[in-house]
Amino acid sequence: DAHIHRGWSADYQGLPPADVYLMCEPDVAVPLLLDAVRSRPAAVQPRAEPKMEADTAVSIRALARVFNELTMGMDVCLSKLPLGWNGAYRHFRHPLDYLGADGGGGVGAGPGCTVGAALALNGTGRIVVGIMGDGDFLMGNTALWTATHYKLPCLFLVANNRSFYNDEMHQERVAKERGRPVENKWIGQRIDEPDIDLAMMARSQGAIGIGPVKELAELKPAIERAIREVKGGAVCVVDVRVKPGYDAPVAGTGASARRG
Repeated sequence: DAHIHRGWSADYQGLPPADVYLMCEPDVAVPLLLDAVRSRPAAVQPRAEPKMEADTAVSIRALARVFNELTMGMDVCLSKLPLGWNGAYRHFRHPLDYLGADGGGGVGAGPGCTVGAALALNGTGRIVVGIMGDGDFLMGNTALWTATHYKLPCLFLVANNRSFYNDEMHQERVAKERGRPVENKWIGQRIDEPDIDLAMMARSQGAIGIGPVKELAELKPAIERAIREVKGGAVCVVDVRVKPGYDAPVAGTGASARRG
């Protein structure tokens, strides 16, 4: 059942790796497991975070680090995270700290999810932030108008690598499999010549547009201003030009993952 239930369509994505599958309801199994897990080993101290990159370009890791620094002690709801986001970048301590993935790999859900979260959490004191790729933002950015029209404060941090980069990775794998030139992987995926002015797209819908942020030194002041604007009731978009590349597996680690 664990393998065939909705298995053909993968509606629920990959199953998590497990040593033993318990084919019963959680309410039945949990009481029986309590005695076994009551005594726990001592907590392992987390590794110290590496220092900020010396590179002047912005990576998603650097974006996460600066964002965490500036939001320390704030109640934040992350409505969306980009594909290259590593799960270790931020610790979640409350159910509303992160709303989870949109599921199904659909591109374009990020803006709408962010505006919807802003509507649901309006007036609660929790800042809604959507961190998303440029492809995701471009395909759903007209949701900004809804946010500005209904005065729903929220922050969009666009990790803009000027590409539908996930598809570049697919193109590279297919090229290697078929013996074709890998250097052509960008065709139909790269978004440049000309670059799209994401900040202008935000301003055209009544939001505040900041950027493009191209240097690491520009990142902190830009996000500081954006947080200030959102706290004041604005909808704000920051175009952050990030280096292409992922610091996290994008294929998922399901039940078929090899255990170490």
